[in-house]
Amino acid sequence: MNPHTTIQAPGPGEDATFTLEVWEQHDMPPILYLAEGWTTIEEQAFVDNPDLEEIHIPASVVSIQEDAFNGAIELRQVEFAQGSRLEFIGDGAFGRTEALERINIPAGVTHIGDGAFFGATGLEQITFEEGSQLEMIGYQTFGGATALQTIRIPKSVASIDVEAFLGATGLREVAFEEGSQLEFIGDGVFDGTTALQTIRLPAGVGHIGKGVFRNTTSLQTIHIPRLVQTLMILTFENATSLREVTFEEDSMLQTIADGAFRGATALQTIQFPAGLMEIGEAAFANTTSLREITFEQYSQITRIHQNAFIESGLTLVYIGNTSLNRLNEQRATQLLLPLRFNTDDNNFYGKPGVKIISRADQINTFMKIAKRQRYKTQRTLIGKFKQLLGKSKKKLPNIPEDLAGMVAEKIAQKKRKSGNKLSPNKFAIKVAAAHRREIAAADARLAAMDAEEAGAKAEEVGKGGARKLKTRKRGIRRKSRKASGTRRMQKRRRTMKRK
Repeated sequence: MNPHTTIQAPGPGEDATFTLEVWEQHDMPPILYLAEGWTTIEEQAFVDNPDLEEIHIPASVVSIQEDAFNGAIELRQVEFAQGSRLEFIGDGAFGRTEALERINIPAGVTHIGDGAFFGATGLEQITFEEGSQLEMIGYQTFGGATALQTIRIPKSVASIDVEAFLGATGLREVAFEEGSQLEFIGDGVFDGTTALQTIRLPAGVGHIGKGVFRNTTSLQTIHIPRLVQTLMILTFENATSLREVTFEEDSMLQTIADGAFRGATALQTIQFPAGLMEIGEAAFANTTSLREITFEQYSQITRIHQNAFIESGLTLVYIGNTSLNRLNEQRATQLLLPLRFNTDDNNFYGKPGVKIISRADQINTFMKIAKRQRYKTQRTLIGKFKQLLGKSKKKLPNIPEDLAGMVAEKIAQKKRKSGNKLSPNKFAIKVAAAHRREIAAADARLAAMDAEEAGAKAEEVGKGGARKLKTRKRGIRRKSRKASGTRRMQKRRRTMKRK
């Protein structure tokens, strides 16, 4: 048997599908070169074959069918000729190829089928040729590829199907090409990728499926794109290292579903976007390090399920007056006690001993500290802004993100205009004060709306009540004038005595 054999393609008009029979007719060489002219490698051509070690595929091949190399446990090298016209890799095509360590996917491939590399436990590296036209990654495509460490997904990929990387325990980094068109991430895509530390979701992602980051025990930070409207059930369940969750400005998030962050034991604080309306059952259950949550200004929060924060470490909630009133209306329908500001005995949806502070009070307290410890606090404030601007990595005290972000942006604008000569300290304090006034004004506008309703009720008092009120005011004025006259008389008497 010749270990190195080139098998010629059939002539014009003949079937150009490479089959197991063709390989057997050539004494099954372990190192196989296919000559130009072959167009397809048939379904199950080398399934469970223990002899094939290496294959060189010509540019003429456009399709590798289902399970073509599935279970070829000794296959360690797959090479595609330059200018490959390959378009299709079928379901399970390279599944369980335990010796295969790396593969480069030709640019023309538009479809990688379900489980195409499932159980390829030796696969350390997969790359895509520049200009890749890949449109989707299928169900469990890289599931169980435990040696895979990094992957850079082409910008042409619009969809990653269910459990595409399920159990890829060695995967540390997932990157997306600039200009990524990704819109859809299916259920459980990264479930069990216990080494995953770095991933930045593209801006166009609008759907993150159920349990996508479940059991990602090394993931520390995540940024949720603007178009995501729902964090589905169990999205970050048992993501035990997750300490920071941020949302895109003008986030469209409306719902955090049941158990979304359950067991995220490293999470310490989170700021919810203004458009968030509902937090599901046990959404933050067992988040033992969670200390405070903030609802953004003008929060639309309407419903929080009864045990959303059960067994969490929550002690502090920042929320606006109107938002709290809205929650209390919902609580009344469930016969739950109302939540109150500035007391630490609130049972906040399954977590007792929680203090609730209004957004206006939060800013007000911050300003009082700034006045009391002016120099130190200004430095801390500026340090926080530098941290937000990427100039400092030092961990600093918590400041509301929307406040700090706004001030940082204003400082940057002013410094650019002044040629970086402006000292930002006093400016930062003034902007913070302006922000506090803005919140107070918003609360005043909302209070005015409530006053209109109260005014409608006041009209029902009638003329009799109005006359009584008028008489009472007149009596107060009379008493005031009488007291003033008495004081003048006493002053004259003292003057006469002196004379």
